[in-house]
Amino acid sequence: MDKITINKEDIVEAENRLFAAQLVSNVDILDQLLHDDLIAVAPTGQIVTKQMDLDTHRAKTMIIEDASTEINDIKITGDTALSIVTMTAKGETMGTPIEGKFRYFRVWKRFDGILKVIGASFMQLS
Repeated sequence: MDKITINKEDIVEAENRLFAAQLVSNVDILDQLLHDDLIAVAPTGQIVTKQMDLDTHRAKTMIIEDASTEINDIKITGDTALSIVTMTAKGETMGTPIEGKFRYFRVWKRFDGILKVIGASFMQLS
């Protein structure tokens, strides 16, 4: 199998792995799926790095009690893919309850045969 090209099934699998790892704060899997130079933008406008995201999961300051996702769209351009995902979640972050729908936009790229998120942003819908 060609490990350079990307297809929609690859992105669905990567999104599912990412979601499963986020649910249980599996830092090892998150470390594999997030590129070292990841840049994400939070709903507040804060720029979030890979290290910041991993630290949040290590410290268990983000707890997801219940969640589901729906992949809304995937666009592939060469060796890069864009995914739009809606997550319905309930939990807390740094002691503050969170609940609602969130829309994620992620940029995936393959490195040494592994898909990694290189950029992302997310916003709360409701």
